Amino acid sequence: MLTLILAGLRHRTAALLAIVVSAGLGSALIVMCGAMIETGIRLSAPAERIGAADLVVIGDPSYTMLNRDGEQTTDLRPLPERHRLSASAAEAADGIGGVAQIVPVTFLDSFARSAARALPLTAQNWASVAVSGIDPVPVAGPAAGEVVLTAAAADALAAGEDEDLLLTMEGRTLSVRTAAVIGGPEDPATVFFSEEAAGNPLDALGVVLAPDADLSVVRAALQAELADVRVLAGDGRGAAEDPAVSAARIPAIIVGAVTGGIVLTVLATVISGVVALSVRQRSREISLLRATGATGRQVRALVVGEVMAAGLLGALLGLVPGIPLAYLLHLGMQAGGALPKGLELSAGPVPLAAAAAVTGLVIRLAAGLAARTARRSRPIDAMREAELPPARIGIIRWLAGILFGLGAVALAVLTFLMPPALVSATAGPAVLAGTISAALLAPAYLRLGAAALRPVMGDHRHGVAGLAGTSIRARAAALSTVTGAAALVFGIGAGNLVSSSMLTAAAADAQVETITADAVVTGAAGAAAERADEIAALPEVDAATPFVTSGGWIERPYDASHRDRHWPVRGLDGAQAQEVLSNRLVAGGFADLTGASVALPVDTAAALGVDIGDTIGFRFGDGDGAELRVAATYEDLPGYENLLLPVELLTAHTSDRAPAALLVSASDGTAADAVAPAVEGALNGHPSLRVGDRSALEVSLQEGLNINALINGLLLLVVLAYAMVAVTNTVAVSTLGRRRELAMLRLTGATRGQVRRLLITETAVCAAVGIAIAVIVACAAVLPTAVVVGASPFTPLPLAIAGALCAAVALTTMPVATMTARRAMRGPLSATADTM
Repeated sequence: MLTLILAGLRHRTAALLAIVVSAGLGSALIVMCGAMIETGIRLSAPAERIGAADLVVIGDPSYTMLNRDGEQTTDLRPLPERHRLSASAAEAADGIGGVAQIVPVTFLDSFARSAARALPLTAQNWASVAVSGIDPVPVAGPAAGEVVLTAAAADALAAGEDEDLLLTMEGRTLSVRTAAVIGGPEDPATVFFSEEAAGNPLDALGVVLAPDADLSVVRAALQAELADVRVLAGDGRGAAEDPAVSAARIPAIIVGAVTGGIVLTVLATVISGVVALSVRQRSREISLLRATGATGRQVRALVVGEVMAAGLLGALLGLVPGIPLAYLLHLGMQAGGALPKGLELSAGPVPLAAAAAVTGLVIRLAAGLAARTARRSRPIDAMREAELPPARIGIIRWLAGILFGLGAVALAVLTFLMPPALVSATAGPAVLAGTISAALLAPAYLRLGAAALRPVMGDHRHGVAGLAGTSIRARAAALSTVTGAAALVFGIGAGNLVSSSMLTAAAADAQVETITADAVVTGAAGAAAERADEIAALPEVDAATPFVTSGGWIERPYDASHRDRHWPVRGLDGAQAQEVLSNRLVAGGFADLTGASVALPVDTAAALGVDIGDTIGFRFGDGDGAELRVAATYEDLPGYENLLLPVELLTAHTSDRAPAALLVSASDGTAADAVAPAVEGALNGHPSLRVGDRSALEVSLQEGLNINALINGLLLLVVLAYAMVAVTNTVAVSTLGRRRELAMLRLTGATRGQVRRLLITETAVCAAVGIAIAVIVACAAVLPTAVVVGASPFTPLPLAIAGALCAAVALTTMPVATMTARRAMRGPLSATADTM
C-alpha cells in the first residue's frame, strides 16, 4: 500500500499540489488565529513606566454579570473604564509579609504647553518615580506649582529646567515650573506632578519585594488579602499603564476563534472537493484496482493515504509563514485601534502544534468522507470508454447541505427580530451557513442553472455556447467546485460587507442623530470643558454643556436587555439638555438631572417597572456602584438607546476624569453655521482645542464596529485565498484530464480559438451560477439588516461592493481557465488523441 501511495504522489502532482497548498494555507492561518487567541489569554504588555515594580496591583478590569436574584455569575464583561483601587488598598498591601515597599501610582492624561511647543503627555504622581526605573532620581520632588520632566518630554517640548509651562489635567489648566529634568532619552516622555496638583486617584500599586521574598507567594497573598483586584507580574504589568490592554482580551480571542472556525470550515469544504474530483478523474484506474483483487476498503485507504501524505506535508510547510501572518494581523489590529500599541503578540509552540494537529484532523475527516465513492467502485467500470461517470451527491452531503440551508433561513428570520446593535450576531452566521450549503449542493445548483440557461445557450448543435451547456450538464459534478467557490466569495463577501456597511452607517447616524448641537469642541485632558463658561458667554451661543461618554450596567431591577454588552451612557448638564438633544421628554425634567440621578428611555423604564423618583442600582464603567434616582424619562431611538447622567457624576467614573467634548448650541437669531467661527475666535491661542460639527463625535461614540469590520475583512481574504486554490485545481485538473476529448474536437474541425472559448464559457457559466446562488444567500443577511436598521441595500456603496466582488470572482476564475486551455492544447493532435 505504501508503494502505491508513493507512486500516486509522483504521478498525480497536479491534484495533490492543490491539497498541499490548501493544507499549508490552512495551517498558516490556524497558526495566525492561535497566536491571536494566545495573545488574548496572555496579554503580554511589558511595563515601561513602572517597570521597577516586582508586582503591580490594579482593580479587577472585568465586571461579573448578575442573575435575576442579584447573584454573581461566571459571565464576565470588560469594564469600559479604568477600575481604580480603594484608598485602603495601600495600607492593606503594606502589611503582607515579603513586601518591602508599596508605591501608589496615578496616571493622568495631560496637555503641556511650553513657549515653543504644545503636545499631550502622560502625567504621573511623583511617588511613582520610585518604580519607574529612572536612575538616578533626585531626592526632592516637585513642590506645589512645579513639575519634573523626563528627558524625552523635555526634548519634545523644547523646555528645560526653571521654565514655565501650562499643564492641563482633569479639565484644569495650571501654570507650573519645571523643577528638574531626569532620566535619559530611552525613558518614556512623562511629566511628574506634585501630590497636591491633582485628586490623586489610586490607579495602581507598585509592589517592591524584600530580597528574600518569594514572588509567587507574595502574589497569592496580595490576591487573597485585597478584594476585587488583579495582581500583575512579568510582562503582564503593562496592563496597569493602559486599561486597553485588559480590554483587548475579548477582541483578540474573538478574532482568533471566529477566523479559525471559518478557516477550518472552508478548508474542509475545499479538501473534500479536491478529493472528490481526484476520485472522479481516477475512476477507471480505481476500477482496474478492484478488477485485480483490491477491496473497496483498500482502495479507500489508498486515496486517503495519498491525501494525508500531501496534507501533512502542506500542514508542516504552512507552519513557517504562520508566525509572520500573525505579526501582520497583530499590526493591522493595532493600526485599526482594535488592540493597544503596548500589547505584544504571543506566539508560542501551542499554536504551532494545534495548527498541525487540527489541520491534519480536518483533512483526514474531509478525505474520508469524500473518498467513500472510491470504495463503491465496480470492477466492470474499468471497461468503460466514457470518462463521465455518473456522479450523485451523497446522502451525507445532501443532509449537511439541507441542514446548513435551514440554519441559514432560521438565522435570517431571527435577524429580523434582533435589535440593531445585535444584528451582526446572527446576520454573519446566516451568510456563512448559507454559503456552506451552496458549496455542498453546488452540483445540484449547477445542473439547475444549466437547465435554466438551455433556452439561451441551446444544445450541442448550436455552436460553442450550446456545446458548453451540454458539457456542463454532463460534468456538473466536476465543474461544481467553480460554482461553489464563486458562491463562497460573493456570498460571504457581499453578505458580510454590505450588511456591515449598513450597520456602520446606521450606527454612526444614530449616535449623533439625537444630538442637535450646532458645534462641538473637543480637546485633550478636558481642556474643552474648562472653557464652557467662556464659550457660553458668547452672544452667538445659547448653551454650552460638557459632554462625556462611558458605559455601565443596571443591576437592580434586573435588566435583561444588556446581557451581552454594557449600556452606553452620556453625561451632560441636565439644565441644558433640551438645547443640545432632540430627545422628547416624557416624564420628569432634565433639569432635575443633578446629583445621584439618571434619565432613562421610556421603554426601558417601563420594562424595569420604575417611575420618576424611584431608584435603580447602577454599576459604573470603573466598577463602582451607586443608587441613582430616576429624574426623567424620554424617547430615544429604538435599538440605540442611551442613559443620561449628570456630567459631574459620570466624569468622576471615567478613566480620563474629564469631559472630552463641549456641546454648543446657537442662540436665537444666530445661524447655525455662524456658531463654529465665533467659538473658534474665542478659542484662538488654545492649540489643544478643535471646533467641529456633530461628526466629530462619531468615532468616540461607536464601539465594536472596527472588530466586526476586521473579522469581515479577514473572512473575505480567507475565502478568496481558498477560492483561488479550489478554482485553480478544479479547472486545471478537469481540463487537463479532457485532453483526448479536446483533441477529438480539433480533429473534427474545431479551431484552437473555438476550443478555448468552449472552456472559458464553461467556467464563466459555472461562476455566474455561483454568483446567482450567492445573491440569494447574501440576502439572508442584507435584507434583515436593511429592515432592522432602516437602510437601503441599493445605495452606491453596496452596489460598489457587489461590483468589486464580481470582478474578484472573474479574476479568480477566467485567467485560470485561459491558461489551462492553452496548456491542454499543446502537442500534436494525433498523439494527444491516441493517449489515455
